[in-house]
Amino acid sequence: MTYVRPHYRRDGTYVKGHNRRTRPRTAQPSTAPRRATPQPRPVSSGPTTYVRSYYRTDGTRVRGHHRSVSPGTIAVAAGTGGGGLLLLLILLALVGGPGTSSKAPADTTPSQSASVPATHHR
Repeated sequence: MTYVRPHYRRDGTYVKGHNRRTRPRTAQPSTAPRRATPQPRPVSSGPTTYVRSYYRTDGTRVRGHHRSVSPGTIAVAAGTGGGGLLLLLILLALVGGPGTSSKAPADTTPSQSASVPATHHR
């Protein structure tokens, strides 16, 4: 006997776990077409993440599984994407940025006094 795990059908009905009878080998005709052998699952060469089981909006249950992670997702999760640099630039602008002094406004340049003539040394 083969055990069938509990599951949901496509129409949303729930099926309890049960034992299913298997047919004896002699009952199958010898001319019956053979089923194709199942293909092996592709092995992921990159990193994976685990997705917990959940229910879709139509009531279908999705079993927990491993999903491959794209390089773009890894970059965003690690903070090495372009967003991290943008955030750093915004924070530097808000704080005052490097090289600015709190004594003089950043947009003005020091001017020479009108009473002291400018002298050039050679």
